[in-house]
Amino acid sequence: MICPPRFKRSFALIASSFLVSSAAVAGIEQAVFSDTTGATQSVEGNDLGFTSINSAIQLYISSGLDRKLEVQLVSNSGIIVDDVETSVINISDRITVGGNDFYGKIVTLDAPPSDGSYRFVVKSLDLSGSITSTSSYSFVQDTTAPTIAGSFTLTRNAFYATIDNFGQTNTTKQLNMSGVTDANGIDHVEYWVKQPDNTKKYADVQYNNDSNSVVIDGSIAASTNMVPSPGYYEIGIDVFDVAGNKSTKSRYSHIDLTCPSTANDVTQVYNANSGVWQTYSPGMVIYANPVKVRYRRNLNDFATASAPYGWKIGNAISYSDGNYAYYERTFPYKQQYTYFHFFSESGHVCRTHHLRSFNFTLANGVDLAPVHTKLAYKTNLSNDWITSETFRTSKPATITTVRLFGQARSYRQKRTLSSGGTCYIEIGSTYCDISTNYKFSTGRGYIPYAHHAYKADGTMGLHSGYLYTYWDFNSPQISSLTQNKMGRSIQMNTFDADTTSDWRSSMWVISSVGASAVVDGNVIALSSPTMNKVDYQHREYTFDTSSLDVAAIVPITFFVEDSYGNRTEKTESYAIDTKKPEVLVTYNGTVLPEIITDIRDLEFKVEDFSEASLTSVQLTGSDANENVYLAIVDKGDGNFSVEKPRIFPTLDYDSGERYTLNMIAQDEFGNSVTKSIVFGYTPENLIVVDTQQYLPSNGAALYDVSDHAIASIYSEEILTLDSSQIATGKQQAEISNRKNSDFPIVVRGNDGLVTVAPGETKTMVVDLGVSGSKLDIEVYPANNTEGSAEFMFNIPTLTTIY
Repeated sequence: MICPPRFKRSFALIASSFLVSSAAVAGIEQAVFSDTTGATQSVEGNDLGFTSINSAIQLYISSGLDRKLEVQLVSNSGIIVDDVETSVINISDRITVGGNDFYGKIVTLDAPPSDGSYRFVVKSLDLSGSITSTSSYSFVQDTTAPTIAGSFTLTRNAFYATIDNFGQTNTTKQLNMSGVTDANGIDHVEYWVKQPDNTKKYADVQYNNDSNSVVIDGSIAASTNMVPSPGYYEIGIDVFDVAGNKSTKSRYSHIDLTCPSTANDVTQVYNANSGVWQTYSPGMVIYANPVKVRYRRNLNDFATASAPYGWKIGNAISYSDGNYAYYERTFPYKQQYTYFHFFSESGHVCRTHHLRSFNFTLANGVDLAPVHTKLAYKTNLSNDWITSETFRTSKPATITTVRLFGQARSYRQKRTLSSGGTCYIEIGSTYCDISTNYKFSTGRGYIPYAHHAYKADGTMGLHSGYLYTYWDFNSPQISSLTQNKMGRSIQMNTFDADTTSDWRSSMWVISSVGASAVVDGNVIALSSPTMNKVDYQHREYTFDTSSLDVAAIVPITFFVEDSYGNRTEKTESYAIDTKKPEVLVTYNGTVLPEIITDIRDLEFKVEDFSEASLTSVQLTGSDANENVYLAIVDKGDGNFSVEKPRIFPTLDYDSGERYTLNMIAQDEFGNSVTKSIVFGYTPENLIVVDTQQYLPSNGAALYDVSDHAIASIYSEEILTLDSSQIATGKQQAEISNRKNSDFPIVVRGNDGLVTVAPGETKTMVVDLGVSGSKLDIEVYPANNTEGSAEFMFNIPTLTTIY
């Protein structure tokens, strides 16, 4: 035997007098459109900024029940480009965006007809058509792609690379593209290399706003990730402006990151006694000093005009035969400094040969060349000798004397110093002095003063080294300071005019940066910043301020210092807020009760040092497991309320049925707080009908002996408007079956039978006649499932035909 299902129901009649609410702000939760690149963009209303709309626009707008929306696209000159008015928002207008449900409408507008400033105007209308609130979302329509006026160029670290053929980072410092501009600004730039299979590999690269140029660092342009093997590649940049428009420029270049094989390379030494070239081996005997050496390379490993990959054409060749190229050097042994390179055609160093690496045995009667051991100097700043090959200063100074040391010899030695003079080391002695006048007082610079060693007669000469001098009297600059409140950071942009783009780039650099804040009289050092290298002279340092436990105006001092101790400081005051906002909740101006009658009467006050707002309100709970986001009403001065959702009364309040309202408030610094309140809900006009029993009927209606429906939706009185006028004629009604009901229900309206599954809400027509009447609407289970169903009947707006 099948037990009869329990047929439990509730009834709510909401007359027009209960529909008045405070001004609601309908919000654009999402705008969806195609941009000029063909990509689909989904943007929050407050983040529209710059757009390149190239299709109709769909706006997902949140609001409350019983509201209509008028949505306009308006030009900067006030011309209404498009205007759409929606129907009334009802319980079927539940929208999901990003996993969040809310009540509202999806509105489609035409794209802006031309570039310029526009705004979406969203007007919230009540049922009579009166405007209850207006919100505006401004944006700039920009469909013009960036301009790329320049051509690719290459900045060398050193040696021979060109834009037509380049390779490793020891020669390729960066690629450049000048003349990159856009009226509204460049957002980002992507560098790409087309691969042999016609795919592209991409890398984000720097854009310099000061010089309107793109910088592709050598670590990207000359990387094996981008260029897997030598070849002729199409390289290019895609430049995107802030609206998403794209411009592209490309060229073809030979790129080779490899070096030729050395399997057949041989180093040979000329035997002055036999007249034969011999393969070098450590400790071999030489019969003359200076000694003659040559380096042999395979001619097949050299680049050609048609295949420019390999040893550089014509570089370091003294002569050749049919198979090999030879490079010959003659030098006194033992060398101390001299070296040379073999280059690839792409310009980078593939082999470096140091003449000091040779180890020979001298034949009888062959002299060893002079040997330099160390160097010392005096300046006008002190009478002390400074033993060092290097002089660095950021203070005006003059090097007055240089002392050159060497091993004692059985012959008199000559020493020379460029721009300095000559001195002699006598037999058995180890040094001599040269008076100098090397002055350093302005700008920055580097001069290597070469010194050479000879026999006194000028023979057996060799380059013995340098006195390296460096100076810098210029301070690096702090070009700008920019606060990112939401990111809780401050960016310091620096510029060092002294830093070079060539092989000297490490000589004058920024060596340290820092920042310190004064909080309550205490100096607090900010943590080390992150650094972004824009190009060789421009850098961006980002300081994190989130560790400052304060909500106040804070003075912060920034500094930048170069490797010579030249320093620049700058102090600015900033609003810093790391404290969470506070949310206060009241109801109709008083303490929140356990049970509320209208969710629109909840009042939220957000308090904070900085500008803050209520950003999210989520309604959850009840026996139906409700989960919906509510439209937020900004009433000004930190006060907020919410719009009305579809909400069932908590009829099982005594058994623990509750709603939870989860709120998130956030300030302009990104500090956020979550607050939750719990309450029961019983509308003032709620009519609860006792549980009605029903028998199994296989989905058919049952009637008693008087031909009355066993179960019905009914009222004890004739329905009236808030003006006491009797409601007459056809009424638009809503019937909602609660999510946790055990079975669907069937309701008989004037327009036929309506089946409502658990969790569904449907509309129907109820005719109260020309004179008005009580409600008496037949309802019954749609199947034989045992259990209970709880539902709500609602007439949003009672009307009369008179």
